[in-house]
Amino acid sequence: MARPIPWRRDLSAPFHVLQNELNRLMEEYWNPARLGPSQPSPVDLEPTGWSPAVDLFETADEFVLIAELPGVDPATIDLSVTGNILNLRGVKNPEAVAEGHAPLRERHFGTFHRQVVLSNEVNFDAVQAEARHGVLKVRLPKQEIAKARTIPVQHV
Repeated sequence: MARPIPWRRDLSAPFHVLQNELNRLMEEYWNPARLGPSQPSPVDLEPTGWSPAVDLFETADEFVLIAELPGVDPATIDLSVTGNILNLRGVKNPEAVAEGHAPLRERHFGTFHRQVVLSNEVNFDAVQAEARHGVLKVRLPKQEIAKARTIPVQHV
């Protein structure tokens, strides 16, 4: 029996592999919980022209969110917490453009809405936010009931 010539194999095989990989990626995108327990990433809730980059750090006592918001007036930023969900909304308005055409435009403007799911509820009364040099830093202390506690074991 003659061996098949490699180039004469089923020509659709590479496309099946590609289709399977695309299906897997789409499944991960639309259903990340399927991959097991992990920290959910921030979600863009509204299709906009831009979305600020955010980092979320967690310690035993608090969450710290850092968001890059260059060109956004801190007075126009709307922060809200509902349960364990932090909402960050705002608008980045375009600056006045000089006369003429723009052969290159990479900066983005418009509204944004980011939502970050926290693993615990926060003490809303103790939340602190400050904006400096286009970077927003939000400290979100955890609720007392959400903090881990050590239970001493007595030796009898």
